[in-house]
Amino acid sequence: MSLAGKVALVSGAAGGIGKETVRALTDAGAIVAAAVETDQQAAEFKNARPLDVRSENDWKATVAWVVQEFGRLDILVNNAGVLREASPEETTVDIWNLIHSVNLKGVFLGCKAAIPELRKQGHGAIVNVASIDGIRGNYNHAAYSASKGGVVALTRSLALDLAPDGIRVNAVCPGTVDTPMVAAMMSNASSHEAAMEVSRQKHPIGRIAQPGEIADVIAFLAGPASRFMTGMAVPVDGGRSIR
Repeated sequence: MSLAGKVALVSGAAGGIGKETVRALTDAGAIVAAAVETDQQAAEFKNARPLDVRSENDWKATVAWVVQEFGRLDILVNNAGVLREASPEETTVDIWNLIHSVNLKGVFLGCKAAIPELRKQGHGAIVNVASIDGIRGNYNHAAYSASKGGVVALTRSLALDLAPDGIRVNAVCPGTVDTPMVAAMMSNASSHEAAMEVSRQKHPIGRIAQPGEIADVIAFLAGPASRFMTGMAVPVDGGRSIR
């Protein structure tokens, strides 16, 4: 699992999964650059800068900064994401565009900016954070599920395109994770505890995930132990996808 000498870039690093991914990659020996939303968030990390994942220019500048600071780029983790719950009729075009611009366009732009630098190394790993909703769908998640399904499809297509360059592309598909985004979603439910109990029941393991449990799989997919894996969408969902 050693990532000694590797340089990684993680988007959405200030979130629950993002912070744990920075931790997991650092623990494995990588130098990790954290891309966050604000300067205030950047101050929480050793190597960080703000990034608007919806901006191609921001992505280009961030990748250039990583290479200037650390000399190379070996790993990209596209973790930034947003969720807005709404019925199909209540899903406005603005909600749709916001979710897709961050969750899908942001992943595409990150990959596009990173690929030339990964190709220079003759190898590389991209890990995209999708969702179990992108495989199975979910109630009141039409826009979110569609965006994450797009991430899964993009991952598979890029894996084919980049395999000759030695660049592997995989996705993780978490179930419900104990993150601030999920907490905010639950707080909007009529009964927070009832919503949490329903969420637990959806996972055969009987609980929701901790962010570190997702981050550890991301680190696995970024490292040499997964060197014969590409184009995979890996459920990390406590068995939810097999119910």
